[in-house]
Amino acid sequence: MSQIPISDAVFIGVHLAANNTHVSAVTEQGTILAETKASYTATSSPNSVKGQLELNPEIWWDATRHALGQMINQLRPRVAKANQLKAIAVCSDPGVIVTVDRKGNSLIPAILTEDTRGMDYVKSLNYHGQEHCTKMGFQFQATSPLAKIAWIKENQPELYESAYFVHQADYIIGKLKGIPDVTEYSLAMKTGCDLLEECWPDWLDYDMHLGVRERLPRLVPLGEKVGTVSSNASASTGLPAGMTVIMGTASATARFLASGARKLGDFNTVLHNGMTIRGISPKMIYDPLGQIQIFKLLNRSWFFSVESKTGAEWIGNWFSEKTFQELEVEAQMLLPTNYLAYPNVRKGETFPFVSGSAEGFISPATDNQTAQFASCLQGTAMFERYCYQKLDKLAELTKNQGDIYSSGEWCLSDSWMQCRADVTGRVNRRMVGRGGAAFGAAMMAAMGSVFHSIEDTAETMLSTEAMFFPESEHVALYADLYANFCRLMEEQGYIA
Repeated sequence: MSQIPISDAVFIGVHLAANNTHVSAVTEQGTILAETKASYTATSSPNSVKGQLELNPEIWWDATRHALGQMINQLRPRVAKANQLKAIAVCSDPGVIVTVDRKGNSLIPAILTEDTRGMDYVKSLNYHGQEHCTKMGFQFQATSPLAKIAWIKENQPELYESAYFVHQADYIIGKLKGIPDVTEYSLAMKTGCDLLEECWPDWLDYDMHLGVRERLPRLVPLGEKVGTVSSNASASTGLPAGMTVIMGTASATARFLASGARKLGDFNTVLHNGMTIRGISPKMIYDPLGQIQIFKLLNRSWFFSVESKTGAEWIGNWFSEKTFQELEVEAQMLLPTNYLAYPNVRKGETFPFVSGSAEGFISPATDNQTAQFASCLQGTAMFERYCYQKLDKLAELTKNQGDIYSSGEWCLSDSWMQCRADVTGRVNRRMVGRGGAAFGAAMMAAMGSVFHSIEDTAETMLSTEAMFFPESEHVALYADLYANFCRLMEEQGYIA
């Protein structure tokens, strides 16, 4: 195994997942030099009541130390000098709350995302924070960190007096640099952060009477330098002391950055049983139905994420994965097809419309399996186009402004990738590696220490495996078919 050039910088990303810590070491050209994982199990405390789920946060740090130590051992033959390790960033689920003292020592077990002990405080939070919730476009829930903090204040008042509240990633950042005194806007959103004003709002103290703002960490944007690796952390992990620590963010944002999408109008679409669409918007999207999750990026841009029930589940339910391989070539010869499909296997839909009764269809009906298959390939792309159309409107983006960065196992089908490009009129990209949240955290470490923008970081660290350009002779045909598809969806009462 050859050494990398001594001019190359290496960045480390840490992803705190539900059951493990995943660490990636990545060069500035996007080469993964080492990856390690260390597992842990979240369980209810023996003294917990129903709805409570806790974990000693030291378990996260033990797993992180172990994974980083293994990674450093893997890197030694390849990295000539310690100063090539430039920066480290951490990402995690934003729903976890850790109660610590001012030095960062945990006072009680961390309260995990799924914990619902704060249920009794949700009504009050949404009442007193009504203006805030309208502004942010969401309602507090029992799983929100702020509801958990309200529970601690009511049920453990003596503890509350000396408590300081941080998120999961904040806690590990504190272990790396010495003290957990910072958090990132999107991580803090469900803890009450005002994403527009970039502050902890007054109503937390004056309306809710929580006296909590002084017990919360300083808010900083993702990618900002927040400290350096301490000598204690260096001894525990093998990281060089003085290595730059960069502010990470929510796991969802890290995965999005690793997808390749980088500019306004770009979409990252993941085809699984359903369809996950993520993108960059120049404004906060206000969604009265609460379908769209919104996160803060840099330079007044926003990252949004939405889930649809319609995706690739029809392959296994109506055909099979083996049938997919057999029919793909035959179906390609039928595209574009006049058979129009809304290939929703499950009853109901969540986006781009909400319906408890929406059901899939193929029109006109046919017993020809190849025609059915072709119509579903095309129908998924038609549905995808309608999703983009709605998101473009909500985000006030120019039609077809950006590219599609496709993820998921079904992006390996060239014919389907081409069909989706033709139907949507957008360039469809399949990226090399298709990295996850740990890779995205490494990108944040690079962005905060070397590149200073999402676009420059993605341009340097990510590579395109294949690009599928809309073919002009098909685009016009698909435009007419898409209009017919929308009429059918209107007749069914699904869209207006």
